[in-house]
Amino acid sequence: MNGKLVFAVMSMLLSATAWAVDLQVEVRVNVQRGCQLVGQQRDAGIEQLGVLDFGSSPRLDNPAGPLSAALLDARLPRLECNPDTPYQLRVDGGQHGGVGEVRYLAGTAEHSKPIPYRLYQDAARRIPLPVNVPVSGRVPDSGSVELPLYGRIEPLAEIPRVSRYSDLLKVTVTW
Repeated sequence: MNGKLVFAVMSMLLSATAWAVDLQVEVRVNVQRGCQLVGQQRDAGIEQLGVLDFGSSPRLDNPAGPLSAALLDARLPRLECNPDTPYQLRVDGGQHGGVGEVRYLAGTAEHSKPIPYRLYQDAARRIPLPVNVPVSGRVPDSGSVELPLYGRIEPLAEIPRVSRYSDLLKVTVTW
């Protein structure tokens, strides 16, 4: 009887079919183009980007070369986007106007003449930022683009009056 019982149990086990179902689940994400400005607080209105400071100088006719300045800030803004995202940077003519590649610093003293200056997008000051002309670029594979500004005042033929000279620029970044 033991042999028959073992045989019966074995037959049941072998004849019992286990059922299984294979299912598929699709997993996806749609990555869209987008950017964010990092290093700047995003409030309504125009934000202060920083100061392009040429320092103090008694004269601007130095034959040794031009005065230079760079927009240096602990929180220098940068654009972070998907790689290969197109963007544009445009700088207006400032409060005192500008034409071509030249903008002007105006003095607070009476009869002071404007001081011309130029802006550049590179530290070597080889790539100018013309007035109101968008400069286009594409975000590199790193996904990050710094937005520096560099300035230069060429030696002047005429010595300017003692005054505080300044200008205010509007920088527009689009993507």
